[in-house]
Amino acid sequence: MTDSSRDLLKCFGKLLQNRAFLMAVGHQAGMGGHGGPHSGNRGQGKLLKVLAQSPNGLTNAEIAELLDIRPSSVSATISRLVDAGFVERIPSPTDKRAVIVQLSERGNELFTQYDEHVDTTADELFGGLTPDEQAQLEHLLTKLTHQVADLDWGDFMGHRPTDWPHRGMGGMGRPRF
Repeated sequence: MTDSSRDLLKCFGKLLQNRAFLMAVGHQAGMGGHGGPHSGNRGQGKLLKVLAQSPNGLTNAEIAELLDIRPSSVSATISRLVDAGFVERIPSPTDKRAVIVQLSERGNELFTQYDEHVDTTADELFGGLTPDEQAQLEHLLTKLTHQVADLDWGDFMGHRPTDWPHRGMGGMGRPRF
């Protein structure tokens, strides 16, 4: 490892130890956070996000297909969200048997507030960078993400010098950094 690579690794380590940064990133969709306002349940958050991106609403079957979940799970989740006032069921104007599910006014307001919060957080995190620097950072992080995806993690697991200290291994045979 070159000194500059080691320095970059240390910089990332410091960034990942910053709780405010981790909380901001962790609450984004796909990062183990809610991915949406007040979802509490990942299924509910995902459904709310899909509906927020579909202003004309969706049928239960469309939701099941998009989220790759059972229709019975969709129905149960929709019922909970209707009870909470975040979504509403509307009879389909073209198919008497179908019901369209869409965000309620309260659901739309909630997502508007959530989007504003995400924008504010992103501005606070990256506002110190010029637009060119932000674009360059995005390009470099995308490139790094692709490179990390191509790594063989087996190369990193279980390989350590024979005299590696055993303390701090977390029971996994690997050091915790």
